[in-house]
Amino acid sequence: MNISNDNGGLLDAWDHNRADIFSRSEIDYYELKRTEKNAIVLFFNQNLLDELLRNESVNKFLSECGYEPDSIEDVLSMLRRRYATVGCPPEIGVFLGIPLKDVKGFMGLNSLRHTKYGMWRIYGDPAVSEKRMKEYRCARNMIRRRLISGEDPVRIIRGKDFGFLN
Repeated sequence: MNISNDNGGLLDAWDHNRADIFSRSEIDYYELKRTEKNAIVLFFNQNLLDELLRNESVNKFLSECGYEPDSIEDVLSMLRRRYATVGCPPEIGVFLGIPLKDVKGFMGLNSLRHTKYGMWRIYGDPAVSEKRMKEYRCARNMIRRRLISGEDPVRIIRGKDFGFLN
């Protein structure tokens, strides 16, 4: 997420409140880039990220990209360095939950044919990718409905009813 003051002082609010907001949450955050004007922040569930990094295919892929996937902190630190040197690195898709086949296809690292566009480029059989996109859309719509209904954003973040995080 790109957090800036361009949208009503959100960066200032982020700086002032982030520790309190996430103190009792399953969601964690990591700033990938910081300037005077904005912060690029990755939000994640530590248990799910740890599980992802233990996946043999993901672990091998990240190792091939120069990561040492021994710990979440090591991986996030490398992602931050990559962000600083190349901008938004294509392997970030793995951290965002994009299927590995699509990330590798986008990077030209597999022979799968580009088959579809969606929230990202889909390579090969679109079924898994479309399922993930549907999960993202449902989560976004659920959050949107809760915010529109006036629910406190902190309550939403601290909640344990994110079906898409299970």
